[in-house]
Amino acid sequence: MRPNVVCAILFLCAGCVGHGQDAHEPGDRLGTFHATGTLSGDTCQASAILGETSSWAFDVQLSRDGSTLYWLNGEEAIPGTIAEDGESFAFQSGVEVTLQAAEGARPGCTVARSDVASGVLGSSTIDVASFTVNMSFAYSAEAGSVCSNWVGVAGGFASLPCTVSYNLTAMRTALPTAIAD
Repeated sequence: MRPNVVCAILFLCAGCVGHGQDAHEPGDRLGTFHATGTLSGDTCQASAILGETSSWAFDVQLSRDGSTLYWLNGEEAIPGTIAEDGESFAFQSGVEVTLQAAEGARPGCTVARSDVASGVLGSSTIDVASFTVNMSFAYSAEAGSVCSNWVGVAGGFASLPCTVSYNLTAMRTALPTAIAD
């Protein structure tokens, strides 16, 4: 697979596009939010292949169950923690993608992406109208991988490991919907 296609998949796996909620979404629903923000850091220098731009916008749904905040990305409910103040939150997730499979004695290249977010909800109740969040995506070669073909070349990373970060603000665009019994 070409580096730009695979790396775009790596970036888009952040899964920030929301979807309709169902009974598998835990806690009290907070609604659908439209997030917009700007690139705040980039040591990957791979904007074309990661699909990153200087600005980013997406929709996401949130739910809350006690001190757990769920980031509902369309694929899964990613659990995070809400601090004692009821508003500060953090979560992390990740994904591994094989960019080049091992072949015979030649090792392959598998890149791990670690997603980390920290932010502040606009309210400590379930009536959250907005939030801010800092999100970063750290990329690194998995142990035993040889990724030199993907580093320092057109269509690849400037270096591995590397990180891409965004500062985002989100406003609620839809109230939570009830689950039909």
